[in-house]
Formats: sequence, structure tokens, C-alpha cells
Amino acid sequence: MSAVREFPSVTLTNNSNLVQINTNDSNFSVVPGSVIFIAGDRPRVVTSGNTVNRTLTLAIAYTGNDIVEKSATLIPLGQNNVLLSAITSLTEAQNGLAEAYGDGPGNVSEISFSMIVDPPATATQWPTWEQVQGDINEVLPETATRFPNFSEVGGKVSVEQLPDDIDTDNKRTQALSPPLKQNPSLTHILSDYPTLKKTVDIPTYSPNNRREMLFDDVRQVAYVALTDEWLPISNIVEKREFLLTTNGKRIWFDSAYTGSLTLRVYPMGNGGNGLPDNPSLDNYQWHTITSTVTSVTSFGSSFIGLIDYIETDEGFETLSTARSSFPSINAYYGESDGSKAPNQFKQFTLRQDGDWYSEDVMPATPYSMGSSWSQDSQDPRLFTVNNASGSADALRLFSENWDDYDFEMVLVTDVTKTMALTVSNNADYYTYFEGTYRFIIEQERIYLKRQASFAPITGTVRIESLRLRVKGYE
Repeated sequence: MSAVREFPSVTLTNNSNLVQINTNDSNFSVVPGSVIFIAGDRPRVVTSGNTVNRTLTLAIAYTGNDIVEKSATLIPLGQNNVLLSAITSLTEAQNGLAEAYGDGPGNVSEISFSMIVDPPATATQWPTWEQVQGDINEVLPETATRFPNFSEVGGKVSVEQLPDDIDTDNKRTQALSPPLKQNPSLTHILSDYPTLKKTVDIPTYSPNNRREMLFDDVRQVAYVALTDEWLPISNIVEKREFLLTTNGKRIWFDSAYTGSLTLRVYPMGNGGNGLPDNPSLDNYQWHTITSTVTSVTSFGSSFIGLIDYIETDEGFETLSTARSSFPSINAYYGESDGSKAPNQFKQFTLRQDGDWYSEDVMPATPYSMGSSWSQDSQDPRLFTVNNASGSADALRLFSENWDDYDFEMVLVTDVTKTMALTVSNNADYYTYFEGTYRFIIEQERIYLKRQASFAPITGTVRIESLRLRVKGYE
């Protein structure tokens, strides 16, 4: 049967029917229909209890000022069958007591009170051997009261009793034992499992032979501890070069070409301008186009973007060999006057997210810096800002020609105020606190400054990497 419960600290809020128990006091087996008194308030009916969440549910929600960390008393009332069971149990106990010590069932007045207050010793303890059986020494053999001699226990071992594979003449004291299998302890087993930890710092220290894995969610890299160094687990799936064409340069044929021409291209600002038939193409998307051309000597003079491959009636060329000549299609990449141009191949890596990322394009000298900004002479990626308060007091990395590109930027900032990374003050490109960040900046001018209307910024910013981002093939 449930008993009265005392809870030193409970909390009950307005319009709630949940009483939260703040201590470790048990609310197991709460009788539905019990009542609870909280901080002297009127009694309230309890319908159930939750031992996992340590709560009691009231039949009617409480209204009034919040009751915070007050004492409460739970009384198990409300179920007639529980009360009847308690009375029945009490009656049976009374009859049993009278049967044992009185003159019969119900005759409690005949019980000797001295038998209750002064019971025999064996009724209050586990009885000793002597109290049950008498002196144990009287029933034990004499050899059980001391350490026996070997001859008293087993007698003399005969030659016949020894194993056959023992030299009984010289090794009669040698015994055979079964092989022992030593199981590793729990501590040893657990030490074989690697510890998994998150990090924002590239590990440079020795792991000192620890079993450990580090996960860098910002750079999307994992590290596994070897004996004395860290092995980075790369997120790179594939590497290749893409030809990054710029305005004025073009693809030249060794001789005028007539026939079918198929291209896969990724426009980065001018759409399909400069390609055969000047097709209407969305920027920053992959497109495969096919045209029929007549006596074409060159194309692409105003096209800006990537060319993946070129296919003619005579051959096929994937532009990923970091060279200006493409012999399989009798073409080359050149200047506007027909001379060969230095190759403009950029190394790209395909990551597990399905997108291509270029090699680092961080300029050695930024396009412009506000008066509050300075560049470290020893580390050109490190910049210091001192009380930059104006919207034009900013760090700008590139000219307008780069404004429409997509970038991946990883930076480590020690600027404690909110800082914007783009000229538009887009909230998606804020750093709210010091730390390591990764941003995908889509077709925005990179423009590090104080966030509009917020306090001036002071501190340091290190641009760890800056890469062009190209969407994966669709």
C-alpha cells in the first residue's frame, strides 16, 4: 500500500498540470486519486506519476502565481479498494498475532505483552550453530579443527597414481595443469576503442600513441591518430583541371572548321555570349550545347567561365591536361591575335558534397583596405582591424570582375563584435563571435566590415583559404 510521500522541493507553473519534482525523492507507484498539498495551498487531486521525468499529473491545471521549489506532501487517498485492502491486511495481522500469542483468533487482549517487548534472542537475529545444534566441536572430526597432514587427507601417492607421461623416477613432484586462458580486462577492452572528439583546430601535436579520432565540421575533414602523427581523412573524391576562359581569349582551330560542335560549359557572368550561335544560358550552371558551324576559325572571344570538353566530327578533347594545344580536334587556346596564350587551367577538386572547388585564389595583396585595416607583412592572410566603424571602412579582396563568382571561404576570427563578409550585409554571411567559420558566398562582393548599425569592430581576421566553387554536374 502506498504511503504518505514528502517532497522537499517541487515546482508548479501557471496553467500547467505537471508538478516537477526537483529532488531524487521517489514518486514510484503513485495511487491515482491521491491528493497533494503544495506550500500550504489547497489540496489537489493527482491522476498519475511519471518516474522517468519525475513529474506528477494533476486532474485540473493549476492557475495562479508560479510555485518554485516549495515543499509538498502526497497523501494516497481516493481509492476505496486500496483502503479496504489495507483494513483487511491489518485484520489478518491482528488475528495472526492473537493466534501466536493469545487464545485464538481475535483475542488480542490475551496476548502477553512481555512476549512482544522482550522476544527470544533467536527472533531478533540469525541463530548461531550452537543455539540450534549445540557445540559444533562435538560433531566435527579432530582433523577439522586444525590443518591436517597430507597423509591424513590423501595418504601416500603411489607410482600408479601418477600420469603416464611423467618421468616418475626423477619428477614425481611435477604435476600437470590445464592451460590458462587470460581474458582481457574491461579496462583493456575499452582502451581499444578510439575516442571521438570534435575540433576546430588543425592538429599539429603528437597524439602520443592514443587511439583517437578528431572531426572538423568546419573544414569537413577527419583525423585519425597514428603512433606519433595525425592522418587526415580527405573529403576529396576526384581532382582535375578546368580551362578558365577570360574575355578576349578564345579557342582557335588550326584551319577553318565546318561540322558539328558540342561543348559542355559553365558560364560565369556573360551567359553563352561568345559561343557558337550565342545561346541563352544561365550563369553558374552546367550546360551541354551542340551547334552546326561553317568555316569557323575561332570562338569564345567574350565567353567567361569553364569549358569541360569539346567534341567535333574529327575528335573529342577533355580540357584537363593543363596545356594550350588540343591535337585531337586540331585546336588550341590563344590570344585575340591568334598567338598561343599561357594556359589558364585551374586545379579543381570534387568533394563528397558533389561540388567542385578550385585551388586557393587568395590574392597576395587585397584590392583595397579601409583606413582601420592592415595586412601582416609576414603572413599575408592575416589582417588586423582597429575600430572600423564606417560602412566603407572595409577589406575588399577582388575587383568587380569577381563579384559574381561563388566562393568557399574559411576564416579564423578574433573579432568579438558582429562582422559582415559581403557588401550587401546579408545575415547569412555574419560572424557573430570569435572562432573558425566556413561560408559559401554566392555571387556577392567579398567586403569585410562592421555589420550595419552595430558597434565598431576590432581584432584580427585570418583568411585560411579562399576557393572558387563550381556546382557539380547535373
